[in-house]
Amino acid sequence: MNLRRSESPKRRGSRQAGIWLIALLVAPAIILAVTFKLVPLVRVVWMSFQKTQGFYEPSFAGLANYEAIFRDPMFITSFRNAFMVFLSLPVWVFLPLIIAILLFQRTPGWKAFRAIYFLPYMIAPVVVGIMFRQILAPDGPLNAMLIGSGLEGFAIEWLNGPNSALFALTAVALWSFFGLGVLTYLAGLSTVSQEVIEAARLDGAGFWRLLFNFALPLLKPVVGYWTVLCMSGMLIWMFPLVYAMTRGGPGSATMLPEYLVFITTFEFLNRGKGAAIGIALFIFVAVISTFVVRQMYRDGRGKSQ
Repeated sequence: MNLRRSESPKRRGSRQAGIWLIALLVAPAIILAVTFKLVPLVRVVWMSFQKTQGFYEPSFAGLANYEAIFRDPMFITSFRNAFMVFLSLPVWVFLPLIIAILLFQRTPGWKAFRAIYFLPYMIAPVVVGIMFRQILAPDGPLNAMLIGSGLEGFAIEWLNGPNSALFALTAVALWSFFGLGVLTYLAGLSTVSQEVIEAARLDGAGFWRLLFNFALPLLKPVVGYWTVLCMSGMLIWMFPLVYAMTRGGPGSATMLPEYLVFITTFEFLNRGKGAAIGIALFIFVAVISTFVVRQMYRDGRGKSQ
């Protein structure tokens, strides 16, 4: 005997109405995502297989653009520079966490510092780039301050040196996006009970023990999220700063993949090759992000079991 009761027509109609309502609410987001994300991506993939030069009619070229970019020294240099920027990832990830914990412990003036740290993120990156191009100029305020303090040896041409330019660009990017990391970690810490922190302090936990034994285990998902955001940001967010500060120079010292896509497409008017570089960049970021997200998922499953 079947003990399951058949669903009443009224309940079935209510459930179907709920499904249609959900579909109606989700439809605008899906339409926008397809129109402005999926369609451009498909067009760029198709363009990467086209031979284009200037305003001439494109023709199918197969994998010729991909073969060309992997033989291009500038392409290799741009990804090498991106790898050098990646080496600063621990600073991007852990420095905002340290500041967030200090603010979360109600350090004197913590509300004012929270606003101060987040303020740079609210400034347009192009404006930040123009501002620091003036600050880091050979006769700019930074060198004037160093010379006035008797530190003439540190007064260098920050944006004109083959080694210092990428370092200065990375430091400016970190300053610009640092506040978002602090705010992200503070949001994660706000879900933690103050009683847990007080109990840890009563047990004699100092700041560093609180950081490694308390904050990192509890904020693993937040740390993973911010790590993925930083890794993608290092290759995508820095374009306005490169454009405003160095234009990829001196030489190719600060040439990054996204800026190479820009100059290849809009200055050399080679849309097919520019699209191929963009797809290579997309795959690179997607592979790294997938690896980190997969690791987060495994950690989460391990905790739940």
